Amino acid sequence: MATHRIPIFGWQTGPDASGNIFIENYIVKATNDIWKHFPLTLNDTATRLGIYGVFNIPKNYVGTAKIIVHWTSTATSGDVEWDIDYRAIGGDDTESLDQATAQETVNINDTAPSAVNERMTATLVLTSANIVADDTLEWGLFRDGTDGGDTIAAAVTVHDVLFEYADA
Repeated sequence: MATHRIPIFGWQTGPDASGNIFIENYIVKATNDIWKHFPLTLNDTATRLGIYGVFNIPKNYVGTAKIIVHWTSTATSGDVEWDIDYRAIGGDDTESLDQATAQETVNINDTAPSAVNERMTATLVLTSANIVADDTLEWGLFRDGTDGGDTIAAAVTVHDVLFEYADA
């Protein structure tokens, strides 16, 4: 059995309509002007800010499903509250892609980096039995400012969102 990670942060990913999530050139938050990629910035608000996406579960998926978030901040104290809502849709002409609820919501509280812009990794463990190879997984990843555990008084920057799983 091998473990795989695939990126799910891509062209089918988009922010909510709040205006508090946006793609921002990394040189705005970084201290040097070398790395000019475009991570997603989630501002510090008292609301639940979300990005949404969809991807297909790989054909060799058998379990141990996780969402991995690589993030950072200019803040060095406090915690961020990450939530993931998702729904796995399967079959051919059997399930609607237009569902009104999440199949599961998972959250984790992660501590701020010990120094500005250090890479942080938050791991959200999904219920593997909810997911089958070839499913379409609709997801929303949230910074939950409504949760008392979100105490970072600054924006957080998401550099990557990955789906981790085991194969047969």
